[in-house]
Amino acid sequence: MNLNITDKLGIEKQEITIAEGKTYVVDCAAKTMLKAQEIFKNDSSLSGVFSVIELLLGKKAKKEIDDMNLTVKQLKIVALAIMAQVNEISYEEMEKRFQGDKE
Repeated sequence: MNLNITDKLGIEKQEITIAEGKTYVVDCAAKTMLKAQEIFKNDSSLSGVFSVIELLLGKKAKKEIDDMNLTVKQLKIVALAIMAQVNEISYEEMEKRFQGDKE
């Protein structure tokens, strides 16, 4: 007997749009997410955030986002959106989880 689960794996592209013309595919692989969590755990600096952005969105996205000169608040929104896509949850749910970690 063969149990076919291909339709349950849902191999869909996860994307994030930051600005007009700036849509990126998010690497949602488990091993990539584990690397991202390790970076956040060891480096919560701006450099760490950009390392995670590069890991999950790629070098081009990292450069383009860096060039946008976002505020800290805006960068937090971008990071939360990326993490929401990786976790396959809504932005609002990710925001609640993040706020829960701070309490």
